[in-house]
Amino acid sequence: MADEKIISIVTGASRGIGRGIAHRLAKEKHDIMIFGRDVAALKKVEKELREFDVETDSFAGEVANENFVNESVESILKRYGKIDHLINNAGVGIMKKVVDASFDDFRKQVDANLYGIFNFTRAVLPSMIKRHNGSIINILSLAAKNPFVGGAMYSATKHAALGFTKSLMLEVREYNIRTAAICPGSVDTEFSHGEIQNKNADKILKPEDVAETVIAIMKLPPRALISEIDIRPTNPK
Repeated sequence: MADEKIISIVTGASRGIGRGIAHRLAKEKHDIMIFGRDVAALKKVEKELREFDVETDSFAGEVANENFVNESVESILKRYGKIDHLINNAGVGIMKKVVDASFDDFRKQVDANLYGIFNFTRAVLPSMIKRHNGSIINILSLAAKNPFVGGAMYSATKHAALGFTKSLMLEVREYNIRTAAICPGSVDTEFSHGEIQNKNADKILKPEDVAETVIAIMKLPPRALISEIDIRPTNPK
């Protein structure tokens, strides 16, 4: 049915890329379930999304917490009966040379950048497989492919998440579930502020550019799948 609800989950939606994706999906009249750790920021985004005349709800917690993720997804399925799109965007970046890093620095990034993707993916897959429909889009980074000084921990988690995404795509495509990795370069967000402070902020990517990439993937005919895409500034200098 043309007027059937579209239910989308966006993690890390309280700011930056996640907020941009949530806004863009709301323009497409998706009902948006947003996840993050900052309750006040989530409520602010929730209020913004309602201005698009869509249903929305927010869930505050840690994406690495299996029980929190499972219970939240179960409540969404109970209310709406399905989840059409999962956008795994939540992430943490702690840029330090290995000699200066602690185990806790690494663990925080593994939790958010890898365990979070695993937890949400595993939570939504059974219902998507049952319906033979759905998409899982993981927002990664060019760091998944390109090393840089101070990025050993961060790049390791993104390399792992890219490998996970590629293998998952092969596992679930037979159920008409489309799986994609988006690997952006520098994006003008709080997350990347230290990285971009010496660059031309007017020329680097904006959250809405990543959001448009998500929409492009979703709007392909059902027979077509973009499994991986890099997005870079055209001319960052």
